[in-house]
Amino acid sequence: MKKTNGTSTFLKQLGLTDAEIKVYTSLLSIEESLIVDITKTTDLYRPAVYKAIEGLKEKGLIRISSKGKRQTYTAEAPDRLEILFKNFEQTFFNNIEDLHQTYETSKTKLNVSMAEGEDAITDAYSDVIHSLNKGETYYRYSSLHNFLKKKYIPKDYEYLRDKKGLERLIITGKKTPHQKLLGRSIKIIPPEFDLFQDEINVILYKDKVAIIDYPSKTTMTIKHAKFAEFQKKLFKLLYSKL
Repeated sequence: MKKTNGTSTFLKQLGLTDAEIKVYTSLLSIEESLIVDITKTTDLYRPAVYKAIEGLKEKGLIRISSKGKRQTYTAEAPDRLEILFKNFEQTFFNNIEDLHQTYETSKTKLNVSMAEGEDAITDAYSDVIHSLNKGETYYRYSSLHNFLKKKYIPKDYEYLRDKKGLERLIITGKKTPHQKLLGRSIKIIPPEFDLFQDEINVILYKDKVAIIDYPSKTTMTIKHAKFAEFQKKLFKLLYSKL
């Protein structure tokens, strides 16, 4: 039998070793064969051939007969591979179910990461802009003086934001000239509440909540889909009331 790369890949997926594949495919085109013939057609040494034969026997893919003092080997019909496939299929579904459970469990865990330094602030903004897909929205609580902190913004921030057509909604304190550029995307907290004097930004995007503390140059990112969604709902509620 002429063995193709596709056949070898398929048989490997069913659990056959390279040696087992060589022996089985060589026997498919021969009614029966002696061990010496198998070593010649497969270019395998006898120990490797015997090991392969034992594996094929366990898989039900080879039949062993005796002729006097010698044993002959015959490949079973490829129909027997269906049994291996069904076993593989059952194993696949059992394992994929376990993986699904692991994945769902990981989504419910709250992951918190912290970083310090100016680069940490830049990285936080960079993650926002690179994580979001075209046309998506992010939400930001912005401190009064943070519009002036351009040195922390990544060089490609505004370019990627505009290229992706990202929408942003901002809640901040006192009205600034920057508000004119953002139009209706910015809402102002009444000054008597004094909520934005501590120079802390909070950005809500995807499944994350990023907190940026400028005075200490510290960032904290909370990754949790439900928590992020809850924070977005609170943001939208406040935004709609301003």
